[in-house]
Amino acid sequence: MIRRLTRLWPWLAPWDEQATLEIRLFRKVCLLTAGLSLFIVLPVNLLQDLPLGLDLAVAAFGIVAYALYRASLNGRHAMKTFCVLLGLLLNFSWFMNAGSQGSVGMFLFAGAMVLNIFFRGLTRWLGMAVFIVNGLALLWLERVYPKLVVPYSQALDRQWDLMTSFVVSTLACVLVLRVVLAAHDRERQRLTATNAKLEQSLAEIRTLQGLLPICGWCKKIRDDAGLWTQVEQYLAEHTDAAFTHGMCPDCAKIHFPGRQAQEPRPEGQDQPA
Repeated sequence: MIRRLTRLWPWLAPWDEQATLEIRLFRKVCLLTAGLSLFIVLPVNLLQDLPLGLDLAVAAFGIVAYALYRASLNGRHAMKTFCVLLGLLLNFSWFMNAGSQGSVGMFLFAGAMVLNIFFRGLTRWLGMAVFIVNGLALLWLERVYPKLVVPYSQALDRQWDLMTSFVVSTLACVLVLRVVLAAHDRERQRLTATNAKLEQSLAEIRTLQGLLPICGWCKKIRDDAGLWTQVEQYLAEHTDAAFTHGMCPDCAKIHFPGRQAQEPRPEGQDQPA
């Protein structure tokens, strides 16, 4: 059973290191809202005497949210589509669930959080402006056309709906916030690791730029621990350089008098006969 869950989890929520932070958050929020809609909000609604149309709308939104999540894994990130569908669901639920007397207003704050997570700059502020105007319009329509709102059948239904929606909306906001904080912590860890590597590289560069104690006879270099190492070994440990060996003309005259030293040639070039 554990092995099956281990294989299933990467398929449900893989973490793409190449994706941007916004895309990764979008995938997590889509998956989160799909789970909340299908496995928490819908069962709670079915336990209450709420309109069937509301239950169908919640179920459809949960299915579409998961479909948008899967599409994002394939490179199609429909963030605006998700926000529009979420807005349509909240507007529809407003009229189907007693309007301002119902519990939909609690879920509107989660919609505002989603707008601020997915978008930046002018798009974010335009989205928030539309969000506020939409909320005011719902209150105005309820005031002018009260028959558009489906009321509760009895006072006890309203009490149960407010209590359950308070718990569910709080849970939704907390989970969305946890997703954001988890992504932030992960990015911070990556940044810390990158900075550590950068500091190490800078330290190595500063070491090579300073004075190196080198033996005047064997040409070994003394490291920070006081150990004497070959020049090749020292540079290999502190740089990305690779070495190949040859023989200069002066050494060739000393060690092999009468023979001409062969200089290394580029790969693919034939040596003279």
